[in-house]
Amino acid sequence: MELDKSSVANQRIRNAAQQAAAPDRLSVPVLERFLRTGDETWDGAGSGRFTPAQFENNTAYRRAAKEALRTLFHRLADLLPAEANQAPQVAPELIRGQVEPMVKGLVQKDWQEVALRELVSRTFVLDYCGAKSALEVELPSCDMDSAWRILWGLYGD
Repeated sequence: MELDKSSVANQRIRNAAQQAAAPDRLSVPVLERFLRTGDETWDGAGSGRFTPAQFENNTAYRRAAKEALRTLFHRLADLLPAEANQAPQVAPELIRGQVEPMVKGLVQKDWQEVALRELVSRTFVLDYCGAKSALEVELPSCDMDSAWRILWGLYGD
C-alpha cells in the first residue's frame, strides 16, 4: 500500500510539472525537481544580476512553479485519510484562544489587541482546509519557499 501511494505521488508530481511546463515549453525535470525539493534551479533563479533573458526565464518558471504547486496540492488530496479532507477549517476564535495567553504575557497592553488580530489572521492549522488557505495566501507573494513548505507540511509523510 505504501509503495502504491509513493508511486501515485511520484506520478502526480510528474503530471503537475508537465502541465505547468507545457504553455511556455519549460523543462519538466526542472519543475519536477522544484516540486520535490523546493530548489529553484532554473537559469536566473536567485541571481542578483539578471540579463533580460534570465529575467524572462525566471518569471516564466516562477509562474509555472506556482501553478504546479496549486495543481499538485489538489491532486494529492485523495492520498490523505478521508477524515483529513472532511475536517472543517479551524475557526479563528479557536486560534485566538490558543495564542491569547501568549500575547497577554509578551505584548504590552496597548498593543495586545492589534497583535492578536494580526496573529489570528496569519495563523493556519495545517490540516487540509488550513493548508489550502495558507497556500493561497503565500502563492501570490514572491516567497515560493513558504508555499512549498506548506504543501509538504501537509503531504510530507
